[in-house]
Amino acid sequence: MSLVGLIGGVSPEATKIYYELLNAHARSRHGGQHSARCLFFMLDYGVMIGHYHDENWDAFRAEVVKGAEALKAAGADAIAITSGTTHVAAEAVAGATGLPVIHMLDSLSDAMMAKGVASPLLFGTPWVMSGDFFAPALAQRFPGTPVIPSAQDRDLIGRVIFDELVEGVVKDSSREDLTAMIACYADQGADGVILGCTELCMILSEGDGPLPVFSTTHIHAEAVDAWIGKAGV
Repeated sequence: MSLVGLIGGVSPEATKIYYELLNAHARSRHGGQHSARCLFFMLDYGVMIGHYHDENWDAFRAEVVKGAEALKAAGADAIAITSGTTHVAAEAVAGATGLPVIHMLDSLSDAMMAKGVASPLLFGTPWVMSGDFFAPALAQRFPGTPVIPSAQDRDLIGRVIFDELVEGVVKDSSREDLTAMIACYADQGADGVILGCTELCMILSEGDGPLPVFSTTHIHAEAVDAWIGKAGV
């Protein structure tokens, strides 16, 4: 049987949600008490967030590649990365391992095109929103143009992610702030919301604001489950 290997830990809060979703998919597919058959390699969030804040992307990618190589050695036949920011290492992982990468942006793009979205508001870590990786990588797959929040709004979103969600803290006041932000950008023409940080599904979901919500966590986990189903796991 084929195995998918998942790189997690960035942060552990999001990785837990992936595992819960994959188990739910396994029960739905097989019934009874079945659970997901997969491999995990958990990166050290403390190390990874240090590289993030230092903008040391070579070291960041190197840690992810080491995890992917360990998964391959353990028998993984494909790799998935349970973090939007950490997809910066997706190409390096594919090159180092020769394994297919179940890429978050492939399934996200398919989901948005299926809904006819053209101008999605991009929420994520500040680097996802304004850096030189996520939006250009999305543009290779998606014909629309993401709406990038203002610097002030990016700071607020970053504080919610790094000071609250990665610590397992979900505040109603922060949800209200984010929902108000979504409404503001909807008035300016945004027609969807990308939860480009996998922790954001802890605080936002469909119905929070006037726009359709695209949770990369849920969409990506479904794509991983689809790979597992095709592989006959």
